[in-house]
Amino acid sequence: MKKTFLIFTVLLFFYTKNSFSQINSSGFDSISKSFYSRVVPIGTSLDAGKFSSRIIQNFELGKTFGPIDIGVAFGRFSSSDSTNFAQLRTTLDATQIGVFSSEFSVGVGKVFNSSTPLMFEISTTLLAQFTQKIGVGAIFGSYDFIGEYERGNKQFFGLFLRYGPMRNEFGGLIGRATRSIGRRRVGRR
Repeated sequence: MKKTFLIFTVLLFFYTKNSFSQINSSGFDSISKSFYSRVVPIGTSLDAGKFSSRIIQNFELGKTFGPIDIGVAFGRFSSSDSTNFAQLRTTLDATQIGVFSSEFSVGVGKVFNSSTPLMFEISTTLLAQFTQKIGVGAIFGSYDFIGEYERGNKQFFGLFLRYGPMRNEFGGLIGRATRSIGRRRVGRR
């Protein structure tokens, strides 16, 4: 299962990179620049137990709207059983200084094969975007689980990779939002 998840993540990353690079600049180019993918290849919860039962891995695909990312994430909570999940996640770029940013995420989802199927996430990330499209960061947060008779909580942290457009200090996407800054409207009087 570990190898399958890792292979799928790598293939998804290269598929996303290739599909974005194949689009020409005839109008679809500006639309394709707003899609992103985020992969957490290694993360761990702060629960007691063996490391293999505390591993958290996920990948996310979505679209960027200025300082907000909205995407769908799929992942698992353990490499030793089948606790998979799917969630809708919204990430807000809270602060941006050069290539470094701090993001705040909120998510809601479903855990499959669990007595606590409803899942809520609240997390924060520290991201460094070293190239025009690739960033590396750390994520810290908490998952809350709710079921009919039980509830639970997991604190977690991990490392992630993000492939997508870079933002500027104003929170907008570089290239789209910054083109209009400094332009004057010239009209008839």
